[in-house]
Amino acid sequence: MKLFRSGFWAKAVICLIILLEFAGLIAFFYLLATGLLASQYAIVFLIVVLVLNAVTVLVIINSAGQTDYKVSWLAALGAIPVLGLVFYLLFAHKLTSPWQRSYMKKYETTMEHISSDISPLIRLEKQSPSSAKIARYIQNAGDCPIYRNTSVTYFPLGDDAFPVMLEELKKAKHYIFLEYFIIHPGKFWNSILAVLEEKAKAGLDIRVVYDDVGSLSTLPSNFRRSLEAKGIRCRVFSPIYPFLDIRMNNRDHRKILVIDGHTAFSGGINLADEYINEVKRFGHWKDNAVMLKGKAVESLTFLFLANWCASFDTKKEINYDYYRPETFIDEIGGFPASDGYVQPYGDVPYDEFSIGAGVYSSIITRSRKYLYISTPYLILDSRLKDELVQAALSGVDVRILTPGIPDKKLVFSLTRSNYGPLLKAGVKIYEYSPGFVHQKMFVSDDEVATCGTINVDYRALYLHMENGVFLAHSSVVSYMKNDFLSTLDVSKEIDYASWKKKKRKLGIWWALLKVFCPLL
Repeated sequence: MKLFRSGFWAKAVICLIILLEFAGLIAFFYLLATGLLASQYAIVFLIVVLVLNAVTVLVIINSAGQTDYKVSWLAALGAIPVLGLVFYLLFAHKLTSPWQRSYMKKYETTMEHISSDISPLIRLEKQSPSSAKIARYIQNAGDCPIYRNTSVTYFPLGDDAFPVMLEELKKAKHYIFLEYFIIHPGKFWNSILAVLEEKAKAGLDIRVVYDDVGSLSTLPSNFRRSLEAKGIRCRVFSPIYPFLDIRMNNRDHRKILVIDGHTAFSGGINLADEYINEVKRFGHWKDNAVMLKGKAVESLTFLFLANWCASFDTKKEINYDYYRPETFIDEIGGFPASDGYVQPYGDVPYDEFSIGAGVYSSIITRSRKYLYISTPYLILDSRLKDELVQAALSGVDVRILTPGIPDKKLVFSLTRSNYGPLLKAGVKIYEYSPGFVHQKMFVSDDEVATCGTINVDYRALYLHMENGVFLAHSSVVSYMKNDFLSTLDVSKEIDYASWKKKKRKLGIWWALLKVFCPLL
């Protein structure tokens, strides 16, 4: 039966065990409340709960992160003391474990081998000091330099990127790396898999990484073994184990495809059919992607290798020079002419920097004429909210595009709850009428832009593995701007008066959602 082939029962067992764990907690509370549990046990239990809550409060207060994020968790801990603690351990904590320290050591070792050429940054500083500040931040915080000699192709839809991805994959001669949050069998993935199988038979080094939570409902439990049997090296990022580890935080939300070190793709699209509108989920799916050819591919290659080596091949030494763009660039006619500056970057939840949040903040505060933002979720911390309000009040034309049809109703409601202060300050907000917006894009002043995997929400900004591509003074910035503006033509603008009417009806609900928004 199809259910058995898809690994349904294995996943059902995991879910059942997790539900049983929560049921055990509820049963314990029931026994306490009804007096069926001896009073001395109840006293001991309450003491343990108070101590654990006190320790957790101290941990939250002294942890890195935004104040309002901490306040939300403190409120959750106070409202539901035991379950609040459980939820914090499952969804939010960033305590450094021995595994995480080991991971970061190996990750940083790999990233240290990336190019140390700072001449593009020096050149950008002379051309645009403001743009160079963002690039220098990315380089210092994430070990990802800025490059020239890279061509960038922008795809306004996954539908446009799909055939080009297949075409480029067929040209591969040495290695292919894929790292995605979601893989779902269908036209998109099956077409890619057919090419991967062919290339594996030809002896190419094919590696696939997917996230266990992201693909939990889309892949059979034997998926990794099936790829390995085809000669494709496959790894599962942070597998979920009931009892031992059911934490949902720190997922691998990246989307990276690298071909022979000189060609790469990234953006918002996962390897599933809704991303190319082959199946309809939540109306028309608006997403984007970029293809890089040339020098800047190095960063995406090393981001993949850093995660691979740190997560899986922890003791294996590799020849880093083999994976640089220079090794096989002659096979595509050499490095392209420079069209501006290109800087792929990554974000890791185990270090001290929230690079994605830093990049977004830097673009907001340096915008002078306009700032266009596209995001599926608008769950703002106080810093980003204040910066957007200040930009709009300063005369910057700030426009934000969100979905018209949600993928998660709770998150959509929370997104709408954040409109008010922005609209009042003069920010223009639009909802995409044909369906769901999944692209994550900032464009500013015809000078800089970024797109990638980083949603404007707490989990993407502070808890997930993410990646993006920063562009400065590239012709592609204008393509991204025009794509954004043309999308507004089929979107509905939200006005402050109509938002206030909704707030009167949903204000209490929105307030509750904001308390627990870190869970979303």
